Amino acid sequence: MESAPTPTPSASSSPTAKPVQDVVGKTYLAARTALNNDDYFSRVVGKDGKEWTTNIVPDDSVLAVSMKPAAGETPDTDTIYITVNMTEAEFKAASAAKAETAKVAAEQARLATRYTYTCGWSSSNQPTYKSYKEIWASGDYKNGADCHVQMDGRSSYDKPPLLPSEQKLVDLVASKGGDVSVPSSTVGNVMLLCAKVHPDYADQVSAVPERRKAEAAAALTVCPDAPHAAILQAEIMAVKVSDGAKIVGQTMEPGIWKTKPGAKDCYWSRTTGGGDIIDNNFVGFAPDGVTVTVYAGEGFESSRCGTWTKIG
Repeated sequence: MESAPTPTPSASSSPTAKPVQDVVGKTYLAARTALNNDDYFSRVVGKDGKEWTTNIVPDDSVLAVSMKPAAGETPDTDTIYITVNMTEAEFKAASAAKAETAKVAAEQARLATRYTYTCGWSSSNQPTYKSYKEIWASGDYKNGADCHVQMDGRSSYDKPPLLPSEQKLVDLVASKGGDVSVPSSTVGNVMLLCAKVHPDYADQVSAVPERRKAEAAAALTVCPDAPHAAILQAEIMAVKVSDGAKIVGQTMEPGIWKTKPGAKDCYWSRTTGGGDIIDNNFVGFAPDGVTVTVYAGEGFESSRCGTWTKIG
């Protein structure tokens, strides 16, 4: 009895037995849909020849530039490899950039309505400003009244959660020696500096100058076009002392110091370490301000002169 012949292997036919349609020039998503409709499956190959990982889903920016098997063939496989116009790494980078752009746009939209301002002494009939630029154009900009800011309708002292750009602002203030013990309050202070500065802002002397300088510097990153930007810039650079007794070289820097214009009834004196008067003067009225040069080791005392600013 003869045995049955052993069958020889033969090439398998395409599961669909359909020629592959041409999808070159389509977006990958459209190409995949067209192939799926013919019962083919597609895989993405980057322009560098490397196959993309399966969990990466291309978007409409990914275009088919070639295919294997080629269009018109009836392959013995149901998988079609689509070479696209970018590598997987390029697609990931572009997607990350788009996501960041969308995130920034969303935050900008939030910031556009986040702050509201009121200015004035009376709580009644106070107009509400939706931005610091509205204050610049208002009558409240030049008067001596203070302004207040709310963040999403809440006081900045209520510690509302910060947005990423606000946290960066706080980090900047901290890096310059500012007070960030209540971060949301720090943001509020900076936004108020963008709105306006008090008429005597330049003459105020802080016990911790670095804090004022840090907030002024942060404000200039937010509103460099503020009408009072020059005042904020001067605050960053200024070295100031108020009336009282100073030791030059310790609580007052050596150099040339000047009061603001219009000083009246100003008395100042320079003394030796032992208290002897080196020089002094009583100024009834100085339209241009009073100027004094002091040297290390001296004592310096003034009264009714106001703020002294170092000019040299």
